[in-house]
Amino acid sequence: MILRKGSLDKSKKIEVTDIKGLLAEDNSYLRPNYVGAYGVSYQLKRFSGINTEVLLNKCMIEHGLGLRRAVCQIEVMHPVSSILTFSPFREEVIKELTDISPIAIGPYIAYAEDYRSKEYIKGIKGKKRVLLVMPSHSIPGMVADYSISQFIQQIESIKKKFDLVMVCMYFEDLKGGMWKPYHRKGYCIVSAGNAGSPFFLSRLKYIFRLSDAVIANAATTGMAYAMYMNRPISLFQQPIKYKVTNCNNAYDLELGLEEQIVKMNDLFNNTNFIITKEQIEFSKYMFGLENRKSKKEMKELLMSLSRMDRSRSVC
Repeated sequence: MILRKGSLDKSKKIEVTDIKGLLAEDNSYLRPNYVGAYGVSYQLKRFSGINTEVLLNKCMIEHGLGLRRAVCQIEVMHPVSSILTFSPFREEVIKELTDISPIAIGPYIAYAEDYRSKEYIKGIKGKKRVLLVMPSHSIPGMVADYSISQFIQQIESIKKKFDLVMVCMYFEDLKGGMWKPYHRKGYCIVSAGNAGSPFFLSRLKYIFRLSDAVIANAATTGMAYAMYMNRPISLFQQPIKYKVTNCNNAYDLELGLEEQIVKMNDLFNNTNFIITKEQIEFSKYMFGLENRKSKKEMKELLMSLSRMDRSRSVC
């Protein structure tokens, strides 16, 4: 299957505030073999300058940043030799729990093309100070359940430092209507769209560029992206339950506060919105801030992980 240029061009025109447009995005090209979760595979290949339809048959790509000493079962069950991941921490975990060779490449957002030009962003943003809110999100088969009103109270307590509050909602929560309480408070609702879109990461990068600081209510991949984009982030701790409706996204773990999670909570549990040396050092190990590949390095890596046989393609 080929990524049709017409569909791609149409998708790239969708604005991150166009909720109806994002929900109606053409899904005909959203296949793992060509795009991968969050468009990571597509963006890595585009960044390196290789054909975006070259199949990376010899590897998997971790869908996001794992913060626990666990692996996503569906990502390590394939007969591949390597798995691309974020950081030294993830390399240690994957080596410990699997026979697959991990390769840290840093935060994936580092390789995403710009969704909009700097001039365009400057024109929209102007001199406004923007707070980006990143709520914990659902995924297919698992629903995030938390007190939205409690989170809104925290947002309200700090929003006086900003001119605009922008809430980034995940696709599944757009469909589920979880954006509505935030919208009623007058917050601007944005989204990176469908997780299978080749432009998911590009849109997310664009959203970060529009922001000045970030607040989240759960330790997620977004924290790594915020640190890479040099956006100070505050981690608001609140009880969150994840209701699993199928086992396809199951992790091989026992839930609990592991050492690195406790440390993260301590380091980012403030609303000063200042990036500290301690946060940077932590982020190098956990998020892979220093593991970004050059264009040449990425091209060599991806070509070594591809082959022409399409019968066992995975990403």
